[in-house]
Amino acid sequence: MTNEESATPKVSVLMTCYNAASTIEESVRSVIAQTFSNWELVLVDDLSDDNSMELIEKLGDPRIKIKKLPTRHRRTKALNQGFRLCIGEYIAVLDADDIAHPTRFEKQIRLLDSDPSLVGVGTWYVDVDQNKVELSRTEVDGNPIRIRQRLAYENPIPHSAMMYRRVEAQKCGAYDENFDYAQDYALWLSLIDYGQFSVVPEFLTEMRKLPKSMTFGSDYSIDSVKDGYELVRRAQKLSNLTLGDRLKGMRTIGLYGLLYAWRSLRAGNVVRAIGLIITNFWAIPLAIIELLRKSLKSFNTVK
Repeated sequence: MTNEESATPKVSVLMTCYNAASTIEESVRSVIAQTFSNWELVLVDDLSDDNSMELIEKLGDPRIKIKKLPTRHRRTKALNQGFRLCIGEYIAVLDADDIAHPTRFEKQIRLLDSDPSLVGVGTWYVDVDQNKVELSRTEVDGNPIRIRQRLAYENPIPHSAMMYRRVEAQKCGAYDENFDYAQDYALWLSLIDYGQFSVVPEFLTEMRKLPKSMTFGSDYSIDSVKDGYELVRRAQKLSNLTLGDRLKGMRTIGLYGLLYAWRSLRAGNVVRAIGLIITNFWAIPLAIIELLRKSLKSFNTVK
């Protein structure tokens, strides 16, 4: 590797942190252990009041750049603070409670380098609980056409499993700050205008499902359904969707709309709740069917 190559990292690893002392050191060590070593880690601390940053500073790796925010920004704005500091050709995302397999970056870079039409590459992933007990494994179809079609009704590639082209993301305006929860899905829907997505068909990302994480936190309960509702509606404008994918999108919009109405009602926003119920009244039978399906699945699992 030449001095010029080593001075300019090929990959910027983007990580944000808010009180992640119990997990962040293991996450950062999984970056340090990568077989591909020409990276920088841009770590944005969103006003943590635990010893998260002390743990990372003790590692003493000069490739780690820490930006401590003076006020709480929350997830999307913190990501944009970090994004603006990234200088790598590619940006690999890793949450402060997730783990990257040692060969993850090497294999994602190889695929991106070999195919200029790709703007992003994910991986298969494993969900684990707080004790690292495996909960599930998810294989993602790497066919770019199929990924585009799935975007019509869901986000097929989790944020922590993605590596994307920095310049193209910059053209999109980076992360849309209108979305506090599903900022990754919003970015994928923008990036798809510049190219295609694929995945490395290996389990190279381990994702923790913690009770205090964003996924389950009450702090984001409204944001999660609001973002899903608005983004799936936006996704219906994608080209080359099948009728089946559009129907799945419509079903998802209806279900998100009803859940958004229910959570709005619980939050005291009666006007918004009524408007959402009226708009998505047609989806009530779908919601009932979905609840029955999930109940039956739970019953069969217990049995």
